[in-house]
Amino acid sequence: MPETAPGSPPGPRGLPFIGCLLPFLRNPMAFLAKVAQEYGGIARVPMQKGHFYLISDPEMLRELFVTHRQHYRKNIRYHHVQRLVGQGLLLSEGDEWRYQRQITQPAFNAGYIAAQVGWMSEVTRQYLDRWESVADRGTAIDVDPEFARLAQLLAGYYSMGPGFAGIAERFCDTAAAVKSFWPVAPRGVLDLFKPKSRTRLNRFHETLAELDECFFGYLAEHRGTQFENCGVLSLLTKVGHRDGRPFTDRELRDQLFTLFFAGHETSASALCWTHYFLAQHPDVRERILREVESVLRGRVPTHEDLEKLEYTEQVVQESLRVYSPIHAISRVALVDNTVGGCRVPAGTSAYISLYATHRLPKYWPDPERFDPERFAPAQCEARSRFAFIPFAAGHRNCIGSVQAMVELKMIVAQIAQRYVLDLVPGQRIEPAPGTTMYPRYGMKMTVHRATARR
Repeated sequence: MPETAPGSPPGPRGLPFIGCLLPFLRNPMAFLAKVAQEYGGIARVPMQKGHFYLISDPEMLRELFVTHRQHYRKNIRYHHVQRLVGQGLLLSEGDEWRYQRQITQPAFNAGYIAAQVGWMSEVTRQYLDRWESVADRGTAIDVDPEFARLAQLLAGYYSMGPGFAGIAERFCDTAAAVKSFWPVAPRGVLDLFKPKSRTRLNRFHETLAELDECFFGYLAEHRGTQFENCGVLSLLTKVGHRDGRPFTDRELRDQLFTLFFAGHETSASALCWTHYFLAQHPDVRERILREVESVLRGRVPTHEDLEKLEYTEQVVQESLRVYSPIHAISRVALVDNTVGGCRVPAGTSAYISLYATHRLPKYWPDPERFDPERFAPAQCEARSRFAFIPFAAGHRNCIGSVQAMVELKMIVAQIAQRYVLDLVPGQRIEPAPGTTMYPRYGMKMTVHRATARR
């Protein structure tokens, strides 16, 4: 292990000038997991002209997210993210963030979520009707865009209410186009020196302007009803800005775009990986089916039903552990402080790799093995709550974490009722880093009717 300055954590040396850039670009998830296991709960990782600290130990994460939370802020360096979601809940800070969280929280309280399950189940049922003809033909589909569209619809209706139906196709198509022009993560040093495509950047801004136009048109259409029955939008417009004035259209846009994009992308990724694991573990898939049949008895799930799907929840949680849609987050130290007994100077980027923390053998024996029993109640009680952080942790954890779990269980249950999804043999499945951890080459699956496979 290399020598380190007093008070600073250990870590890899890296190469002159570029540090650990090569392995980080090749596979940031695997690289950071390796660093965490070799150097411990906090490590100093050299990167080009600087460095960052990787923090992976659950108790050190508690220090970062809770004990010393006032010493850190979110890392908001990325132009495309700022342009897409503006100063909504994701990127705002300080008093502005606290106010936004306060007025948005009612839309993600247990009672509000429970009241939405009826329409969420119905939207999902209608969407899955589309797969019947696919199942009858025995053809394969790429489930990545399929789950993305379903998650878009649910996020759109949740954010904007039933009136979203009038703009759903245009809004979802344009949102998908916006993300198609998103920057591609470099995979090698040479990629860093390639000139950025001006055409790609222009198309990003053009399609985002189209999405803005669609949303602002929706606001104009529903302003006459004072946004009655418009989902989260209704809640925001009733409260208004913290200085007492109504929200501007741009402020409403930032809030709703944050909820829409953060909500649907993570859900779509989680659905892909969950069904990837179910296809590889038919015993787990069969146990989910037995639970779903016992609880639902052929009907679409209610909120009360979903609370009874305990094993289904364990399966979703284990999928989120192995392939968490958000593979890493970062914070920036505002002042000199310590984590795990190591000095963290002001200005240091603290990198939190969910992928690495979810693979620490101390908390997750044989971590690459898919095992939903890890989330049996007794095992959860014996484990640090910061060992499993798919929705981050602390005061800036994901506001929609409970709603996301309800949605994922509801969709997994409805698919289990009607279909069996099998991976097409011979394809390459590889998790890739992005705004979410997605299957780099897609995920082709053959759809069968569940009754035909029993």
